[in-house]
Amino acid sequence: QETIKMLDRYCKPLIAALLLSASGLAESAITLGVMPVGRTGWSVAVGITISGLGAGEAPSLGSYDLDLNFDSSHLEYVGTSFGDPVLGDELDVLDFGANVTSVGSSGSGVLNLFELSFDSPEDLNTLQADSFTLAVVNFNFRQAGSSPLRLAVNALGDADGNALTANVSSATVAPVPLPSALWLMAIGLAAVFRGRAHTTN
Repeated sequence: QETIKMLDRYCKPLIAALLLSASGLAESAITLGVMPVGRTGWSVAVGITISGLGAGEAPSLGSYDLDLNFDSSHLEYVGTSFGDPVLGDELDVLDFGANVTSVGSSGSGVLNLFELSFDSPEDLNTLQADSFTLAVVNFNFRQAGSSPLRLAVNALGDADGNALTANVSSATVAPVPLPSALWLMAIGLAAVFRGRAHTTN
């Protein structure tokens, strides 16, 4: 019986501490990221992604207010489409089209993205995927070289309006260089056209 009392006295607090620690880790397992989803020469599409939400259960995402920071001397903002290219808008799981969305510049090289879901907590918790793309942002490159993209979280809320915490990852994008064979072909074509121009003269 002394052994049982000792276990009660020392093990229960330890188990409780481990459970609290595990729940904290579960919450911080939510990750926001930026990843290129398409590149064509001097343009790039980047997806703002979230992962680590509940699969068919809470937590789900009900709102977000994010700043995407970019180097405006390297990148020119073109436009944004909200939602996942495959899954659709996962903050509008029943496709009502009633969500509040906004995108706009909040300074040079800062793009603010906001969305608020009007779906019920039950629908979001049950139907929302655990990982998806929030929005796809399109840029053109102004010049050669790589450019960093960084996310800043102004607010992140679950289906009930409670604050969520998330780890945030960044990315670097650069123009797609033309293959050397294409450069050689371009030089060859230029030489051919120059030769024809001299012949006709």
